[in-house]
Amino acid sequence: MSKTTPVIKEDFSISWKRLMLQGLIIMLLGMSIALFSVTNSEAVILSARTFSWLPISGFFLLLLGIQECFEAFFAKESRELHQNLQVGLLDAVVGGLIVLSISGEPQRLSLMIAAFLIVRGSVRISLAQALKLPHATSLSVCGLASIILGVLVYLEWPVNEGWFLSLCLNIEIAFRGWAILMFSFWVKNKKEQQA
Repeated sequence: MSKTTPVIKEDFSISWKRLMLQGLIIMLLGMSIALFSVTNSEAVILSARTFSWLPISGFFLLLLGIQECFEAFFAKESRELHQNLQVGLLDAVVGGLIVLSISGEPQRLSLMIAAFLIVRGSVRISLAQALKLPHATSLSVCGLASIILGVLVYLEWPVNEGWFLSLCLNIEIAFRGWAILMFSFWVKNKKEQQA
């Protein structure tokens, strides 16, 4: 008896150009808000005095979660549906809780943000290694950085203020844009190999 491995035929109908544009926009917005969090840490957004840019981060994360859930419903394979839906729901719930919590203190969100950063970093590392993406090392480094940021938020080091929470969250969002950008290159390469 000969052992045969099943051949998985992927459908790369997704536009790598759209993915590239989406990744660039997410990365640039994440980097911009992270920069604003540091340079204008006393900003008052939505009348939340000590939250810095955290409400904007929450809105952006909520929108990313809704977009991910929307993509899940149009997925062609069940694994894409489950993966996108899980990630999208996590983003939407965390983003929504941040937005709904602006009447309190930002420090009470630190445990949730720390857990979110650790989970997102772990998922990024796992997917980069499992899919054997061409830039898996850089994606794994970004995932590791998200995990480290999550640990720093958990340890409240160097501070536990709204600007630092916003900075860490937006660095993760920028890493997500980078990951989407790298995925677009992977899709482009796979399409070229199939042609």
